Amino acid sequence: MFIPPRNNIQAGRLRASDMALPARAVLALFGAMASLPCHAALSDTIHPFAALTYSYDSNLLRLPDDQPGVDVRSDTLRAGVAGLSFERPVGRQLFTGSAKVTRVSFDHFNQLDYNGKDASLDWQWQLGNHWSGNAGGTYAQSLTPFTDFHSSERNLRVQRGRYVEADWRVLADWQLHARTSHNTFDYNLSSQRYLDRIEDANIVGFDYLGANGNTVGLQATRIEGKYPNKLVFGQFVFDQGYTQDKLQLKVHWNLSGVTQLEFLGGRAKRTHDVFSQLDASGTNGRVKASWAPHGNLHLTSNVWREFVAFEGSNASYSLNKGASIGATWNATAKIKAEANYRYERRDFPGLVGAAVPLNGRDTTRGTSAVVTYAPTNSVQLVLSLTQEERSASQFISSAYRTHGASFTASLQF
Repeated sequence: MFIPPRNNIQAGRLRASDMALPARAVLALFGAMASLPCHAALSDTIHPFAALTYSYDSNLLRLPDDQPGVDVRSDTLRAGVAGLSFERPVGRQLFTGSAKVTRVSFDHFNQLDYNGKDASLDWQWQLGNHWSGNAGGTYAQSLTPFTDFHSSERNLRVQRGRYVEADWRVLADWQLHARTSHNTFDYNLSSQRYLDRIEDANIVGFDYLGANGNTVGLQATRIEGKYPNKLVFGQFVFDQGYTQDKLQLKVHWNLSGVTQLEFLGGRAKRTHDVFSQLDASGTNGRVKASWAPHGNLHLTSNVWREFVAFEGSNASYSLNKGASIGATWNATAKIKAEANYRYERRDFPGLVGAAVPLNGRDTTRGTSAVVTYAPTNSVQLVLSLTQEERSASQFISSAYRTHGASFTASLQF
């Protein structure tokens, strides 16, 4: 069953006048193609897709309830998506990728209207019987989320990445693993340029390959982050550059035919190029459990404790601790229902530029429900409802409440 890549909508809607021609074109395409058989594609390799989304958000900019001078909080948007995905085997090699463009327009906050762009390319390679891996790149341009950036000025974030990884099967039950990646994050709003960063990550490790797909391994990771645009406070220049080292146990275990467990966790240490008072260390990791008691029901749960980059104005990173639980029910061959609950607490080690760390914290709770109807193998109709609430200490982030709904129609042909 086809599910198109998620579009770049963070919140809001397109105006009808802005979307009239694209919407009519896509709707005409839906009408022309919906009756075609599910294998109707340009080839066995290339699969075009298109989608239309209409959504509502009650608090687009994620503002506190007591924010003064706010007349309008809610907004609606329309978004049109067009793109293609491909998959091409060549001998023992496999090439996959996708590309799409998204036009998003807002009804009230129309200064936020933007064009999103996404592309990815992956080469799954195989050399002989002992060497394998992946190499590729990604590109994404989208509106910066409003969860930590609450301005009504348009702030587009461009993320570029490339990676190479290799596995060497040294023995029947053992393999060595290595990966290197380079990622850049660029923000087009001048007041947010201090968030521009470069992250280089290198991973080495080994795995024991057991029966029934079970694996146990150990891996070491080093991440180096650089911020080319330094924060300036008068005569003071603040450098947010950091190095993060992790040593983690990696486990994938099939506890039974219906239960799987994944774990990646261990010790992490984060040090900063200038201010040692912002350094931190401790347990970092994530565990995921999946349970499918029968074919139509699938339950998942996640627990995590991780250092994460912060896109607000008062701290450079946070320590995130959270949990989530989700359920997917395939009611019929054409109808699927999903429900999710997420809880996350973020601890901030200190204010950017502060001589003495000033700790802060916020807590976010969110729920979502999604119903998908697929009248044919190439057409999907998706209705979703969301609710989110955050409580926060001052100086670091803002408390807010919001709820929303969206409807998406998508087509692969």
